[in-house]
Amino acid sequence: MARLDLAYDGTDFYGYARQPGLRTVQGEIEAALAVVFHMPIETDVAGRTDAGVHARQQVVSFTAPRPVTERRVVGRLNRIVPPDLVVLSASDTEPDFHARFSAKSRTYRYRILNTPLPDPVLRRTQWHLPNELDLDSMNETVAPLLGQHDFSSLCRRSEDRSRERTVLSAKWERSGDLVEFSVTAVAFCHQMVRSMVALSVDVGIGKKSSDDVPAILAARDRNVASGAAPPEGLTLWSVEY
Repeated sequence: MARLDLAYDGTDFYGYARQPGLRTVQGEIEAALAVVFHMPIETDVAGRTDAGVHARQQVVSFTAPRPVTERRVVGRLNRIVPPDLVVLSASDTEPDFHARFSAKSRTYRYRILNTPLPDPVLRRTQWHLPNELDLDSMNETVAPLLGQHDFSSLCRRSEDRSRERTVLSAKWERSGDLVEFSVTAVAFCHQMVRSMVALSVDVGIGKKSSDDVPAILAARDRNVASGAAPPEGLTLWSVEY
């Protein structure tokens, strides 16, 4: 089994997962792997990212037809893939390694540019919000989300799968004009982080109260929450094994 670590700017991708006729991260990396190994290669991934979402460390695994030599494979792949996708490392790993099922946790970060006017240089990686944000209230919002819960109110419904997840840490911090949310969980369901951000922002601007969060979570109804924040502010930051 082989492992690749990737980073990408998700702005111009229709998400990670392969989709017919659309430009995706999986489509690009598998096409490049096919050139390097002279055969079709299918990958498994630590976590599928949505359209417009970025990755600082994304992990994929695949069955390689021959041993992976890191320097050679990384160099060849990076000459093939487009500039908004970079292969950080390549290695052989344990036979039972699986990018998704072997992962112990994932960490995402969401960045908000909290200034009166937007910054065109940062528009691809941060959500611009001119509103005054109450970070104490935003941290009070995410505190009840720690631990194991059914996150149906904060996840997009898909194929009747369980939306029970375990959140290990969640915190909002400010550094100058940058307001950043960092959250680590064993796994996430679809749009969970962006929904946590949207709910936090609604509380931070006074539209909702942090006291409402336990009831929103208990309702298991997406209609009572705040939808999802824009994708550009979200980055898959790291995957722990």
